[in-house]
Amino acid sequence: LSGEFSFHLGGSEYFVPGFMVWMALLYCLAGSIITFYIGRPQIKLNFQQQRVEADFRHHMVRVREYSESIALDHGEKVERAHLDTRFGAVLTNYLQLLKAQKRLIWFNSFFGQAAVVFPFIVAAPRFFSGAIQLGTLIQISSAFGRVQDALSWFVDNYSSLAAWRATTDRLTSFEKQIVALAHMESAQAATNTEALSTHDLTLRLPDGSVLLDAVNLQARPGDHILLSGPSGSGKSTLFRAFANIWPFSSGQIALPADAMFIPQRPYFPDGTLRSALAYPTAASGYTDEALRQALVDALLPDLADRLDLEAAWGQKLSGGEQQRLAIARVLLKKPRWIFADEATSALDAAAENLIYKRLLAQVDSAQGAIISIAHRPGVAEFHSQRWTLEPQPAGAAARYQIAQTPM
Repeated sequence: LSGEFSFHLGGSEYFVPGFMVWMALLYCLAGSIITFYIGRPQIKLNFQQQRVEADFRHHMVRVREYSESIALDHGEKVERAHLDTRFGAVLTNYLQLLKAQKRLIWFNSFFGQAAVVFPFIVAAPRFFSGAIQLGTLIQISSAFGRVQDALSWFVDNYSSLAAWRATTDRLTSFEKQIVALAHMESAQAATNTEALSTHDLTLRLPDGSVLLDAVNLQARPGDHILLSGPSGSGKSTLFRAFANIWPFSSGQIALPADAMFIPQRPYFPDGTLRSALAYPTAASGYTDEALRQALVDALLPDLADRLDLEAAWGQKLSGGEQQRLAIARVLLKKPRWIFADEATSALDAAAENLIYKRLLAQVDSAQGAIISIAHRPGVAEFHSQRWTLEPQPAGAAARYQIAQTPM
């Protein structure tokens, strides 16, 4: 339809057949390049939008989780200011994203409308010279529109591609971090052993500083060990290394079979009490009598008849009740080895003494051992050995070393 386009170059005449096809390709190529440069900021803005929204949601969850503490400290105004700042970041970035999308929409509209006029302008010289008739001109315009529509996918879908690219970049960065952690040097852990032991265990902080260097420890069945030291000295970090969840470590760790850890802040899923008590195993694996007895032994007799009550137990229970429920979980599952990280810090002295007597009876009957982190002097009487994290002078290989002494 469009015929040939001829031009002279270097004294020779050249002919380009299918001239309008090439013009359609050139038109769409130019539109794609301009679209890329106009819409490119959307990639960064979409990525930033996901980040600031996630930051805002995370802070909202923290406010809900610590709502009681915030209310007791009268920190409502401070938290509102923090939320306003984060929401302001969400709104500001969203408005910038809208402006970027608006610029791209304007160009897309211009690109689409110009495509209606462009073939008439290009073919007009041939029409006015009488080389083609009006009907042929209309056919050329229609054919140009079909080709242009087929080649304009990139222009029409750039906003979706930008959002997809932002999501892909975010997920790729997550994957890179996961791969980096997987290849990070960490202690070699062996499980299902009869005793706890470490060989040349070195613990580091995320900033690379050495917390403990070349530590050799051993705990055998029947041992009752108290792990003590100043606050922030790395006692909980050592427990994380025992559990093989601390990546900044090297050396060897042998973890006994059938061990359970009681963290400082136990986790309880929302749902029935029986599910929270049996977590992470299914509650169907325990009889109601066993569940009730565990609650009674952990000094929670009032909950013994509420196994099917559904609640957010992490919020419903007080700090002391949460610790006792975590201990009830241990008494229910009867592990041979127990690692207790300040598991009774929220209990009164009488309750703490009774709980420790039952925990010791549990591990002794199973021919296991218990290792505790505690600051209260009363807990020491239930242990026969002490591992103390002692600060080291400046310039030493590590911040602390462990001294092993009998009680």
